[in-house]
Amino acid sequence: MPADVDVLVVVAPQGMTDKERFAVDQHLMRGGSVVVAAGNYGITADQFGSGLVLEPLEGGLREMLASYGIQVEESLVMDPQNEPFPVPVTRQVGAFQVQEIQAIDYPFFVDVRSDGMASDSPIVSNLPAVTLNWASPITIDEDKNAGRQVTTLLQSSPASWTQADTSIQPDFGLYPDLGFPVGDEHKSHTLAVSVQGVFESYFKDKPSPFAEGEKETEEGKEAGAETEAVQEPIPGTIEVSPETARLVVIGSAEFVDDIVFEISSRLTMDRYLNSLKLMQNTVAWSTEDLDLLDIRSRGTYARVLDPMTESEQSFWEGTNYVVALVALIVIGILWNARRRNEQPIELLPPKAIPTSERWDNNETA
Repeated sequence: MPADVDVLVVVAPQGMTDKERFAVDQHLMRGGSVVVAAGNYGITADQFGSGLVLEPLEGGLREMLASYGIQVEESLVMDPQNEPFPVPVTRQVGAFQVQEIQAIDYPFFVDVRSDGMASDSPIVSNLPAVTLNWASPITIDEDKNAGRQVTTLLQSSPASWTQADTSIQPDFGLYPDLGFPVGDEHKSHTLAVSVQGVFESYFKDKPSPFAEGEKETEEGKEAGAETEAVQEPIPGTIEVSPETARLVVIGSAEFVDDIVFEISSRLTMDRYLNSLKLMQNTVAWSTEDLDLLDIRSRGTYARVLDPMTESEQSFWEGTNYVVALVALIVIGILWNARRRNEQPIELLPPKAIPTSERWDNNETA
């Protein structure tokens, strides 16, 4: 890892080698900052259909994060407070077919509002809402993080639950309300955390992956292998980080994915900007650039409405119809009153018009 790198951002890590994990670990041990979008699942196109399927991400940073005291669970958070999923629906209008986008509740798109954010953290304090897609819950080991500053950045609503099944297609035939079974245990789940303080290396008391590679090279030389390449020195293992080390873990690997942005933009053109702003704020906090965070807080972001229950939605929908009807009635009353108050223009009989004027009018005709 180059020494001039301040922040290392890792999104949806998978298929990593021990050397790559060592590089990430040692960047943190040198007092650097690491941001990991560490969800355990990734989205991909269904090979046997036109939909999407969820697949587990293997060979990432899950074990290394667990050694730091941050466990990303192998399950999915589902929340009745969610960002809808746009579904194309075809309607028959007379002799024509009209295709429109219909929004359905999708519990996997967890909609985190201000009451689920850390109000004292500059990373999320200026965000009205953030959607985490197919997110995994995060568990904090209090013993390992006893001497660090840990902040729960994002958490789901108290009505959320978890599901181990990776089936993401709704079945409204079996579950007419949400399309998915509702879990028994409902509570808030941690979805993102920031940690600052002293960390212990994942490779402490372990052989360096680079040393193992060097050992294989030496064995090749002893067997008669010839090489003219200059061998780089084996990097040593830093076992403990300074207090300046910072780590941010987000339990979703897909909230900054292009597919997710495309899905979100079908309903609202700028809702996904909050996800990008979250990443920007995280990088700014990791570099201790709080002035940039303050400037960005006055910038543009997507403002969202407060979530409403079905009864509240029905009330405001009915209110809109009533207001529109009353407005039409008022306009009709005013129009009729104006018509009644108008004075018609008095017309003169033909005999009252002077002969010269009638003659001129006839010539003109």
